[in-house]
Amino acid sequence: MLTVLSALLGPHRAVSTYAFLKTWGLGIAGGALMIAIVTTLVLLGDDGKHEHHSFMTVPVLSATPINGDLKNGVVASVRLPDGSAASVTSTEAPISQTVGTSACIEKRVYVESGEPRYRFKLPRFCEAG
Repeated sequence: MLTVLSALLGPHRAVSTYAFLKTWGLGIAGGALMIAIVTTLVLLGDDGKHEHHSFMTVPVLSATPINGDLKNGVVASVRLPDGSAASVTSTEAPISQTVGTSACIEKRVYVESGEPRYRFKLPRFCEAG
C-alpha cells in the first residue's frame, strides 16, 4: 500500500497518509458505513403512517401483569376474530386494569404495507361501536 501511495502522492506525503490510514482508517470507514446504512434506512423505510380500522371486543387467552402489578401494565394473548392469536401489551394502568376474560382492542392498518397492528383501548370505545 505504501508503494501505491508513494507513486500517487510522493514519498513524504505517502508516509503521513499511510500512518493516518493505519491509525484512523478503520474508524472513518466504519463511520461512513454507518452513515450509508442509516441514510438507506431513512430513505427506503416505511413512514409508519397507519389508519384506524375498527374497535372490537375479543376473548383474552392469558394475561400477565408487568412486574406483578397491573398498575405497571399487562401483556396478554388474545383471540382475534379470524381465529388467530396475538400478543398485545399495554403499559397504561387504566387500560391494563380493564383486561379480564375479554378486552377491547383497536385494529390499526399501516397505509403502505397493509399490515395490521393491535392495541388495547378502554371498553367504552367498543361499546360505542
